[in-house]
Amino acid sequence: MSGDKTYLSIGDFIDLYYKVKQRGYSELLSKFHLSNSARTVSKWNTVTSSSDFWIIPEIRSRWNEKCTGDPKLEYEDYVVSKYFLNINGLKMLSVGCGTGAREQKFAKYPNFDLIEGIDMAEKQIDEARIHASDLKLNNLKYIVGEFTKHSFKNCTYDVILFNSSLHHFNDIQNILKTNVLPLLKDGGYLLIFEYVGPKRLQWTKQQLEFANKLLEDLPLKYKMRFNSKSIKSRIYRPGLLRMFLVDPSEAIDSNSIIPSIHKHFKIIEERKIGWDISHLLFKDIAHNFLNNDKETQILLSYLLDKEDEYLSITDSSDAVFGVYQKTY
Repeated sequence: MSGDKTYLSIGDFIDLYYKVKQRGYSELLSKFHLSNSARTVSKWNTVTSSSDFWIIPEIRSRWNEKCTGDPKLEYEDYVVSKYFLNINGLKMLSVGCGTGAREQKFAKYPNFDLIEGIDMAEKQIDEARIHASDLKLNNLKYIVGEFTKHSFKNCTYDVILFNSSLHHFNDIQNILKTNVLPLLKDGGYLLIFEYVGPKRLQWTKQQLEFANKLLEDLPLKYKMRFNSKSIKSRIYRPGLLRMFLVDPSEAIDSNSIIPSIHKHFKIIEERKIGWDISHLLFKDIAHNFLNNDKETQILLSYLLDKEDEYLSITDSSDAVFGVYQKTY
């Protein structure tokens, strides 16, 4: 460990132990033989169950409230009603679309003639196509490929969406200038729902101390790890060696996202979502918070309020919802 960087941590070995138990040695050994891009595809080319913070409904409601002002209103519906209500013939590109949940929500609106999603993970695209077919969304098209290498026609799109995908790109400023701006029509919108925190998830000492104090105070039953009988007793900053081995693209230039967008786009709206504490705290134990009983609800409310307290103290946010516009 060096300052605010960790090259190898105890947490790396703990995570390795649980991944081997769940997935076996073969997947781990394959990482040593793959190129950087292949390891990235390998990381995301699966659809597996997990216990990450986003599976908790109350957290997703909190995100809705921070994005749209209404815990029941998702940002897709908010964006369409605010910016595109009386506009037809729209075209959208969703970059790093995964299994397609976000663009499928936009595609239900007749305002969009075409929504294209692109992702390197073929298995995720296969699932996205199945969902689109089941929903009879004929204005959706999915592409397997790398965004920066695929041939798109300039000035094609009214909207380009990055939903938790932009932080997987290196040299963000160049990506925006070279690959995003040219594809947008004049006045077109860049829409993000993104992790914008410390590069390579090198969380600050203050973050770790705050999150670990909350973890320490949790009742034991809420600290049981997913698919295990063991307890999550401490939060560690992930080591850079592990980050490079598992997914070389993870948060590779995340701290450059907001300043780079501000340089190349007009800010229409930008809202802090948080994640600074919940991202760390609920990893591997989120499944314990899916009960709707009074105790769980009170505890969740307390923990989310504590995250808001942290955001207020630090004036930070590891995640941002933003709407921006091309002006040149």
